[in-house]
Amino acid sequence: MTPLFGPLLDGEFTHFRFWSPGAEAVDVIFPDRESVALVRDADGWWAGRATQCGPGTRYKFRIGALEFPDPASRFQDGDSAGWSIVCAPLVPSGRTQPLRPWSETIICEVHVGTVSPEGTFEGLEKRLEYFRDAGYTALEIMPINDFPGTRNWGYDGTLVFAPDETYGTREALRSLVDRAHELGLCMILDVVYNHFGDVGNFIDKHTPEWFDDSVETPWGTGIDFTQEMVRQFYYENTRMWLDEFDFDGLRFDAVHEMKTEDRDRFLGDLAKVARDAKGHAKLILENMDNCASWLTRDPGDEPVDFTAQWNDDIHHVLHHLVTGEERQGYDDADVDPVADLEKALADGFVHDGEAEGESDGTTRGEPASRLPPEAFVSFVQNHDQIGNRADSKRLASRVDPQRLDFLHFVTIMAPQIPLLFMGEEAQVRSPFPYFFDLPEDAAAPKREDRYRQMREIFEQPVENGTLPDPNAVETFESARLDWAVLDGPTTRPALERFRQLAAWRRQHVWPLLATKCLDAKSSRSGNAIHVRWIFEGGALAMVLNASATADEIGCVMAGEVVTTGSVAQHGARVRLGAWSAVAWSGPN
Repeated sequence: MTPLFGPLLDGEFTHFRFWSPGAEAVDVIFPDRESVALVRDADGWWAGRATQCGPGTRYKFRIGALEFPDPASRFQDGDSAGWSIVCAPLVPSGRTQPLRPWSETIICEVHVGTVSPEGTFEGLEKRLEYFRDAGYTALEIMPINDFPGTRNWGYDGTLVFAPDETYGTREALRSLVDRAHELGLCMILDVVYNHFGDVGNFIDKHTPEWFDDSVETPWGTGIDFTQEMVRQFYYENTRMWLDEFDFDGLRFDAVHEMKTEDRDRFLGDLAKVARDAKGHAKLILENMDNCASWLTRDPGDEPVDFTAQWNDDIHHVLHHLVTGEERQGYDDADVDPVADLEKALADGFVHDGEAEGESDGTTRGEPASRLPPEAFVSFVQNHDQIGNRADSKRLASRVDPQRLDFLHFVTIMAPQIPLLFMGEEAQVRSPFPYFFDLPEDAAAPKREDRYRQMREIFEQPVENGTLPDPNAVETFESARLDWAVLDGPTTRPALERFRQLAAWRRQHVWPLLATKCLDAKSSRSGNAIHVRWIFEGGALAMVLNASATADEIGCVMAGEVVTTGSVAQHGARVRLGAWSAVAWSGPN
């Protein structure tokens, strides 16, 4: 399929295309040659062609006095407001089969700029063996689209087709993906289709039709998905990452913040485009609305639209149980967190059509229990849950190793897909604060607004002047993984425990996930929970105690069991020490 957005190479000619229905005149300009006037068609497309403008040519568009990069720029010279570069498409790999099935996924979320001392695609490529050897089977890369400055989480991007030049070239990114595949690691990319960063973004100036002024998101005016060409822009972006860069899947950021009409049409077609590009694509949603229908399976148990969703529900309840913090729905004394954990393990979502009460003020109309466990991605911390704390501390700095081992055991040995944040496997303590790199006139209001966000959105009472300065180089540097610590003597015991967990998951969970899940049954006694997942290939059982005091439950462990903490069988009852769990697999 020939893309509509971005330069098109055609023999000796390069065709430049730009969509702006309301523009009166558009030129493509170059640093070293005459500009070319583009011609408008009835659909708002401006087009023209030029010779001797092959790969490497720098260009911008111009409307009146406004000069700006191509919104579909494939690479930039001179940051997100600089020159766009004409690029030849990368040759697709030709892979037609998945590297590994989704059921065999253990995800590590990674930020390219802080995962290595180099902070580049090449720096990560050099360290891929570490992640493979730790037991991961997939890396989920935080957004790499071009952003202003040299450091950013990635969610303030302005050019979604262009890998940021701070991280390296397009070819270096493809090399990273190819090397990961050689090592058996799947690569999933986080993409942001719900907003643009407001610094260095020109789209609202040259194509206001891109936005719906009646819709507000936490980051500004909402994108108008009723516009066919706006939808097409993102379809082509999805196809590019899957085709040219050979990513195995994509994670779609905060789709609940897509609020214009045709949002559902957009999401449905987005999944179809992705599966047309790569039938086995691993498509993950972030969706606070917990819409189970987006995760529906066909009769063959394959995803109809999206593969899975990040499950904040299980994070919130596990985090509350282990830390005691009363937030994210657990500031209500009437909420029963043990019951919520039981439901999250058995059904997936806590807040769905089957949930009773309003423990976070919402319930949904679609039951999650009809979905298989692998429709949910479980985690106990990610970039948001660490960086959107006032102290930016990881759990390893806030809870003892026994509790963290318990959290890891539950998320990895339960059949949902586990995700950890880079370094979590070794229980490193380095923070991951929010950071960016902006001119001071742009940084000052964002720095001030960070306090409002912390208080109003993230429920963190902070005093003015107490947060790390997100624009300071020191804040960014504090987020870097220290590889001397990561694979050193202080973290090696935790890393070995994680490797053992990953091996147990391969042994006990993967064979069952390769078959259809038929049911999940659960019971409870005090703070102790017993969950049994029934698959066509057998059953997986877990008994756990998510509390600081010992408890017991009626159950008989069978076969080879794996445990964390203190677990003992006494007749027909299992006694569990504080923060203890046991799992085993066997016949139905």
